[in-house]
Amino acid sequence: MMIATLIFFVVYVIVIGIIVSVGFVKQRSKENQYGKDESKIEASEITVLIPFRNEEHRLDGLLDSISDLKEQPNKFIFINDHSDDASVRVIRDRLTIENYSLIDLPEGITGKKRALRFASDIIETKYTLTIDADVEFNSSYLSALAQLGDADMYVLPAVMISKKWHEHFYEIDLLLVTAANVGLSGLARPIMASGANLLYKTETFRKVDNLESHINMASGDDTYLLRDFRENNKDTRLHSSRDCSVTTETPQSFREFIDQRLRWIGKTGDIKDHFSTTLAVVQAVFTIGFFGLLLWSIIEGNWKITALLFGLKSITDLFLFFPYFNRVKRLQSWVFIPIYEILFPIYTLLILVLLFTYKPKWKGRKIYAD
Repeated sequence: MMIATLIFFVVYVIVIGIIVSVGFVKQRSKENQYGKDESKIEASEITVLIPFRNEEHRLDGLLDSISDLKEQPNKFIFINDHSDDASVRVIRDRLTIENYSLIDLPEGITGKKRALRFASDIIETKYTLTIDADVEFNSSYLSALAQLGDADMYVLPAVMISKKWHEHFYEIDLLLVTAANVGLSGLARPIMASGANLLYKTETFRKVDNLESHINMASGDDTYLLRDFRENNKDTRLHSSRDCSVTTETPQSFREFIDQRLRWIGKTGDIKDHFSTTLAVVQAVFTIGFFGLLLWSIIEGNWKITALLFGLKSITDLFLFFPYFNRVKRLQSWVFIPIYEILFPIYTLLILVLLFTYKPKWKGRKIYAD
């Protein structure tokens, strides 16, 4: 069994090391080149779209961030998706800037996807930036975006920030996936994006957007849009700099966390990206292999091997993922990886069961249209 364990970890280190470590280095090289492009994005060429629904208690951070910006975009457009709380009043009372407007979705038009497209018809700037209503960013955020070279799309960081110690585990789950996405972008291309921080050319969006192919799913506009840009051979880039990032709170409950992960898994499978699917298979093989060795050691009562498995997995992941966690300044969560490794088998089994027995909702609505 010792030989099987060592073989598993040698293969794991090689594969994950290439994706996360080699890919990370190559991605940093790409990002350095983006800043050298002669043609730059200008803040005045950006319109920011902010769809929202019942965000009354989560808007303060965003509104403070907007007011503190050193450099303003052309305009902020808040899109009200039939909120029945005080979100609209909070926006109007708190914002002191003049370059914003607030529009309501008409009856019969609902959801983030349609909200973004409804507002896109009135955009006149070269670039569109989509962010969520519960994000925050530093005062130099727009200035950092203005240092990027001209491209059709930029996949930008959306970093979750925990406030309670147990929420670090919600962070880790996303950070590990995001680190892999950064590495894959360095080696080939990104496979996921976040609508909480996504920048793209307005005209390119109007040409390649294929809403009807995924209108049946309420969430996931970001990754579908990434697919549309990729399939039309557009210049799609990722940037991992914390200066270009937005932050948001982790889910506020375990159920909210599970709902979020099930939504993400659902849309990932629906994208039908062969590259992404292959990587999912590789991840599944490693997960099954780890579980198999773990179960084998427990059945045989070989607790030294059990401890060795958890120890090697923790040390390996701590080492390989350190550069990315450090890049986004989340070492507070990085130190919890060993505990995450212990909980991971239980978490994975729970997700597998819920995939077939539970249908999550998003903003009080069904994920899939009937």
